[in-house]
Amino acid sequence: MNRSKALYIVLAISSLVFAFSWLPVPRLFDVACILLILLFVPAIMAPDNQELRKDPLIILGMCFFLYIVISIIWHRFTLPDHFPATTSDRRFLRVLYFIAIAYAIARSGWLTAWRLLAVAFMGLVAYLSISFNQAEWLLAWQGERVDFGIHNAQHTGVVFSTCALALSVFTPRFYVWIKLAPRLAAFSGVSLWAGAWFFSVWGVFVAQTRAVWLGLCVTLLVLPAILGLAYLLRGRPQLSVRKPLLAGIASAVLLALLVSSLDIPTLINERLESEKVTWESLRQAATHEEHDLSSIEIRVASWSAAVGWIMEKPFMGWGGRGSRPLIRSSDLFSDAFKKQFNHLHNSYLQTLVEIGLLGAMFIVVLMALIGHATIKAYQQHRMPLDVFLFAWVFFIFWLVVSCFESYIIYPTGTYVIAIVTGFFYSYCLRQKTHPA
Repeated sequence: MNRSKALYIVLAISSLVFAFSWLPVPRLFDVACILLILLFVPAIMAPDNQELRKDPLIILGMCFFLYIVISIIWHRFTLPDHFPATTSDRRFLRVLYFIAIAYAIARSGWLTAWRLLAVAFMGLVAYLSISFNQAEWLLAWQGERVDFGIHNAQHTGVVFSTCALALSVFTPRFYVWIKLAPRLAAFSGVSLWAGAWFFSVWGVFVAQTRAVWLGLCVTLLVLPAILGLAYLLRGRPQLSVRKPLLAGIASAVLLALLVSSLDIPTLINERLESEKVTWESLRQAATHEEHDLSSIEIRVASWSAAVGWIMEKPFMGWGGRGSRPLIRSSDLFSDAFKKQFNHLHNSYLQTLVEIGLLGAMFIVVLMALIGHATIKAYQQHRMPLDVFLFAWVFFIFWLVVSCFESYIIYPTGTYVIAIVTGFFYSYCLRQKTHPA
């Protein structure tokens, strides 16, 4: 076994540890994050890996790393004295983990994209089993809002929604797999798949996160456009209508069972009506005239303050974790607000405040390159239709939910972006194949 092959095998093992350990073993997850960097950077620099150094995403990533180093130095000398010396700008580099995971899948020879997703879901199940709290689960079944200890309910909703999207999109593929299995194995597989889907959708509802529900609704509305894009790129897909139809019917039946068992319409109505806001209350929140704020008004107040801070330092921002001292030293917020919140409830504003327009431009270009690579891979038959659809529905969903929470600075964002993007970008790294 040559050195390069061994390196990718170890990188693949680190990717699996990363996928499994986020929730059940957080310290091991931190180690896996470090290993992804320590293993992949030497792979990029190796003399026989010129192809990696030509990848536009890797080139952009190296430029982004250089910018973050300059940003840290700049902030050390330019920020006010009450800002703590920090290197937290580097946490934005976490958006690049997916590149190492994708190359581990493409080059290791035994790690597949599907194994990565399976191990990630196993990690979620393992965490929920280890941290099982009977009282919390009973509350969930009674329609109460719970988070299962995944930071808070907003993060819980994102995790379960991502699982639900994946299981929904890949159901036709699963149907093809089980057709070749023995009857008992097929029955067991269907039971497990249906249970996983039911469980994921249930988690979406019990988390009771309105931004997540909005993200899923927008994704559903945009789905016809994504299907139209797929048709324009590669023509009519060569698949049977029966498989998606059966999957849709089965999903509808399971969803009906879920709705009837949990009284979902009442749960949704109660959550949507739990806060009463008016245009006047939103205006008062935006101008910081009122300090007794609801969840929606807290976000509006944070966003309004963020705009002013961005205007003060538009290009390089206020540095990593800069929103914390900005909030605590501001006269716009109450003491209770300052004790409870240290972020801006919006990934886009959080990025602009902490690393500025220049840093945000790197992330925007990164997203554009990923989108272009996804389209190109689908056109060249390197990426199957269901993976293409999942990539885009997740992207739309993530764009929406990121408007209402700063996921980009939390492990939730680090993990979900790395797993999902690493999964579908690995198809972009494949050699061109002929259509089946």
